[in-house]
Amino acid sequence: MIPVRLTVQNFLPYKAPAALDFSGISVACLSGENGAGKSSILDAMTWSLWGKARDGKRSDEELIHHGETEMMVQFEFQLGSELYQVIRRKKGGKRAQTVLELQMHDAKLNRWYGISEAKVRATQKKINDLLRLDYDTFVNSAFILQGRADLFTVKTSGERKAILANILGLDQWSGYEKSAREKISELRTDLKVFDAEIANIDRELLRKEDYEADLKNAQTQLNGLEAQLKAAEQELADVTQARQKLAEARRRIDTLNGQVNETNRELREIDHELSETQLQASVSALETRLKTVVDALAQMDAKEVRRTGLQSERNAQAEESARLQGENNVMMAQADPLKNRIATLKATEDALCPTCGEALSVENRKKLIRDLNTDLTEKRNQYRANQTEHKRLAEQIATADRELKSLDADLKKGRSLQKQQAELEAGIKTAEKAKERIAPLEARQKRWQKMVADQQQQLVALRQEAGEYEVQATEADRRQKKLDNLRFEQRIVIEQVGSARQSIAAMKGLQRQRETKVGERQAVAENIGLYEELRKAFGKQGVPAMIIEAAVPELEETTNSFLTRMTNGRMAVRFETQRETQAGKTVETLDIKISDELGTRNYEMYSGGEAFRVNFAIRVALSKLLARRAGAQLQTLVIDEGFGTQDVEGRERLIEAINAVQNDFDTVLVITHIDELKNAFPTQIHVKKTANGSVFEVE
Repeated sequence: MIPVRLTVQNFLPYKAPAALDFSGISVACLSGENGAGKSSILDAMTWSLWGKARDGKRSDEELIHHGETEMMVQFEFQLGSELYQVIRRKKGGKRAQTVLELQMHDAKLNRWYGISEAKVRATQKKINDLLRLDYDTFVNSAFILQGRADLFTVKTSGERKAILANILGLDQWSGYEKSAREKISELRTDLKVFDAEIANIDRELLRKEDYEADLKNAQTQLNGLEAQLKAAEQELADVTQARQKLAEARRRIDTLNGQVNETNRELREIDHELSETQLQASVSALETRLKTVVDALAQMDAKEVRRTGLQSERNAQAEESARLQGENNVMMAQADPLKNRIATLKATEDALCPTCGEALSVENRKKLIRDLNTDLTEKRNQYRANQTEHKRLAEQIATADRELKSLDADLKKGRSLQKQQAELEAGIKTAEKAKERIAPLEARQKRWQKMVADQQQQLVALRQEAGEYEVQATEADRRQKKLDNLRFEQRIVIEQVGSARQSIAAMKGLQRQRETKVGERQAVAENIGLYEELRKAFGKQGVPAMIIEAAVPELEETTNSFLTRMTNGRMAVRFETQRETQAGKTVETLDIKISDELGTRNYEMYSGGEAFRVNFAIRVALSKLLARRAGAQLQTLVIDEGFGTQDVEGRERLIEAINAVQNDFDTVLVITHIDELKNAFPTQIHVKKTANGSVFEVE
């Protein structure tokens, strides 16, 4: 990964400086006063690529320039022959949002096109896969942070090994180990299934003796049942004839019962016909009823005469009542004008009559009023008399209506009496004929009565005979039931015999099945052993340890080559990958031993400039190792400070070491605030503070 162009907005001390172009820069020094933002340039690179800066200890919102609400970093870099750019934006506040874009440059069309994934996390993974390293690996190797040069050396031996394993691309072996573990787990599950199946088969095979005993017992029981069945069938044959006779007797009883029912039905019809005929032959009763009807009809004539006269009277009264009502209606119509005329005469004193317009004296007015009142009084008296008469006539009409209604009802009965008279006269004639049919019907009745008695006597005899057969048939039923029970028991025992034989036969199949399962289980167990060996080989103590073991001499040689230059051959480093515990066991480790004129000591015994030189040499060696790793394309080395701990000779040797490794990296960036060192580098990127945020200049 070679930096090409960096554009920042509102990131740490920067607001909107011009883009920083790294084109043509091989070795450059980033200088400027403390706090100007030298390290922030490197933070911008790591934040754009991995979303982390300042060793990942600051939140994104803390990286936004003071007073602003959002920031953006656009970083272009070359990877092999391709050109990429990452654009990361962060919006702070309540609506915090992160946007991450990954783009690739099309040289033919000279334009960028997006290759981002749908989500930020997926795009980040794509960037990691593209660079073949993550943030932690980068800052532990090629990115020597300010005050963090010892980031690799101060870690535990296990952590150092993990970093080295990541640099060497050994994470794939973890995947292999995981696959082996998963396969072992799957095979062990299969093994448990086989063990359970074999155990079930073994339990079933142990029941073979039980099945053989069951077969022997069932066969013995079957032999006994067959002897009992033979005896029971012979006993049943002895009573078969009795059952047949009982069935015949019951059939005859059913037939005779049907005949008795039919005879009784015919006899009931004869009894009914005889009763009806005897009733029809009763002449005296008919004559008595006829006399009553004739007498009632005689009274109808007088009622008819009365009705005619009453109807005439009623009609005359209704006419008189209507006349009086009409007369009263006329008088009521005449009374109102008289009242009005009297009222008018009383209300005025004019000399003229208010009704006719003629001259009228006071005396004449009074006389006229008296005459009008007299006429009005006569009409009222006549009206009341008419009303009294009208009421009396209405009562008489109502009485006549009630009597007419009663007469109409009686006269209506007269028509019914006439019909009864005709029917009774016809009935008397029929009764004479009915007397002639009584004797033949009585003779027929006696014959059928005798037939019923004979059939009942036969039925009693048949039932007695059937009773005798039932006594015999009861024994047959008992014997048949016994035979049925024995046959049922025989079927059950036959099934038991068959089941036992089938179970015994199945034992052979189970034995063969067991042999197959045992063979399959053995194969699974052998596979578990193979995968267990693979798991160990893929594990940290296996192939990865061997690869690390093979890489350590190269790391050690490269480190010592740099350390020799910086210390004039006074110091050397040795990496120990194994050590012996107090218990006498050998364990994997990655300890750092340093030799100088005073002897060999652990790294922890050094401090200051010596420790930095060791750290720098190891970190540069790690960077070179990472650069040569298969698939890795790390082509940039970043050194943030470190010169302040060195004396003049140490600084010179450190600069010599940097110049010595520049051929191994396309870009080397060194950050320092020591002015006397600036001229030691061909290119300078100067950072300075302004009122509108920090800016940088390439010199």
